[in-house]
Amino acid sequence: MLRCAALSLACLMLCAAALACNLLSVPEAATAVPTAAPPADDGSRPQVVIEAPLSGAQVVAGEQLIIRVRAVDNIGITRAELREGERVVAIQPAPEPSREFQALLPYTPRQTGALALSVIVYRRAVASEPALLTLQVVTQAGATQRAAQVCTALVNVNTLNLRRGDSTNTEIVAKLALGERLSVLGRNASATWYRVQRADGQIGWVSAQYIIPDGDCASAPIVQP
Repeated sequence: MLRCAALSLACLMLCAAALACNLLSVPEAATAVPTAAPPADDGSRPQVVIEAPLSGAQVVAGEQLIIRVRAVDNIGITRAELREGERVVAIQPAPEPSREFQALLPYTPRQTGALALSVIVYRRAVASEPALLTLQVVTQAGATQRAAQVCTALVNVNTLNLRRGDSTNTEIVAKLALGERLSVLGRNASATWYRVQRADGQIGWVSAQYIIPDGDCASAPIVQP
């Protein structure tokens, strides 16, 4: 009987030792966390089209024209560039990387004749194929210089934030549509923000980086938020 008890005790000790080995080996496998790979570029390129004006249209030398573009990207567009030949004549950054980006790019032709422009959009350093635009620049006989006018502003990106004050830290009070025209009531001292009024009377501040001023904006009064 004592011999059986001794054998049973030996078996129990062997089982306990085997179990302890298994328990010690489990955490190493269980706690191994696979390293997550960073999101990879899918190899695609942004795409852009020029919606207006149409290629072949006539424009007047010395008068500002507005080029409307629409772009899409799988990850997020960060800026648009307007070029005359190889020269960059306008840059519009996106307020934040956007998969669907719309913008208005201003340009004033100075010489008559054929004008070739192109628009390229970027996802950081990844560029789209250029969208091409050919215009005919003409003079306008008898055109008179426009009289100084009250300053207005044209929103040149989609879903622009209208804010409570002249800082991105202030409250967003509305989203503005691409092409919305605003009345300028004033500006901050550095002219980096404008206090504006919408057609419905709503008032707020917009960053000068995302609007096209029009009129006598240099005379807009300096106001405090």
